[in-house]
Amino acid sequence: MKTLHYSLRYSALLLACISVSAQASEWNAVVSTAPQAGEYATISQALAAAPDSGTPWRILVKEGRWNERLVIEKPVTLVGQSREQTQIEANTPAGALGSDGQKLGTGRTSTVEVRASGVTIENLTIRNSFDFPANAALPDGDAKKLKDTQAVALMVSENVDKARFRHVRLEGYQDTFYSKSGSRSYFTDCEVSGHVDFIFGPGIAVFDRCEIIARNRSDIAPPYGYITAPATQADEKFGLLIINSKLSKEAGVPAKSFALGRPWHPTTQFSDGRYADPNAIGLAAFINCEIDDHIYGWDKMSGKDKAGEKIWFYPEDSRFYEFDNRGPGAGQGGAKYQLSKADAAQYNPAAIFSSWDKSLLE
Repeated sequence: MKTLHYSLRYSALLLACISVSAQASEWNAVVSTAPQAGEYATISQALAAAPDSGTPWRILVKEGRWNERLVIEKPVTLVGQSREQTQIEANTPAGALGSDGQKLGTGRTSTVEVRASGVTIENLTIRNSFDFPANAALPDGDAKKLKDTQAVALMVSENVDKARFRHVRLEGYQDTFYSKSGSRSYFTDCEVSGHVDFIFGPGIAVFDRCEIIARNRSDIAPPYGYITAPATQADEKFGLLIINSKLSKEAGVPAKSFALGRPWHPTTQFSDGRYADPNAIGLAAFINCEIDDHIYGWDKMSGKDKAGEKIWFYPEDSRFYEFDNRGPGAGQGGAKYQLSKADAAQYNPAAIFSSWDKSLLE
């Protein structure tokens, strides 16, 4: 498959670059589980040492399991020695209590949060290690069972630009990747796993030559989940885009158990009350993808009106698109979601990131 070919080629090139760069001492910081002179024992320490501006610091993270929650507030390039063996993780579900005694909520669960523009992350795994299956298996009424099970692995915060991810693995269950308002991020040769709304938010995020993996579950009957949950503002031209990629599934995931997406209208405070944002007309597009049989099309999502009553938002009222996909899960939503060739042409990285330096698109 084309995606695998690109991934293998990228891995070989990256490993060669890491080897050469390490020998040439071209890293500004090195993080190791057994630090030698001049190396850091944690990723947080290396981030704290980076300058606030200027040419991004290059940080090499050697193989190891790093139990850290990272907030990246400076322009850095963070490179793992091995995607499989360089792992950053935290167990932070939304229902857990923070240091303030309040539930974390979705927005405070991320293992890695990118707050600075110009951040590049390559060749490592970012995981929220909250054990969703174990929590679901607890009996109802068990004090340890959490109801708020959102657990973000990676969040790109508001108005962050030039967030670049190469050969990165994102692992979680519910809400794995959160793209916040005004942000733009580009992923190539990456993997993302999850089940409920696991690529979501109002920001712009493009997944190119990636594998999007639907995870199995046994706590409910299908549908098991939703690949995307965009909350794109109506005046925004781009949203969550999956192009030239593969939608696969874990063993045991049945046919027609996942939707490509559903429309998220976040509960928002307005001058006349707090209710589901009517301007969040989500945009999600799947273009030139190989799609397995777990996909059944698109789905609806509920919100609250001004009176606090449940209302429904439907996929046909959203900007949900497909074009030139293949496989048993392709085109399941019907002709009304199919783009024309001319309309599909606008959803390409060169157009979406036209203001970025060309090196970021390589």
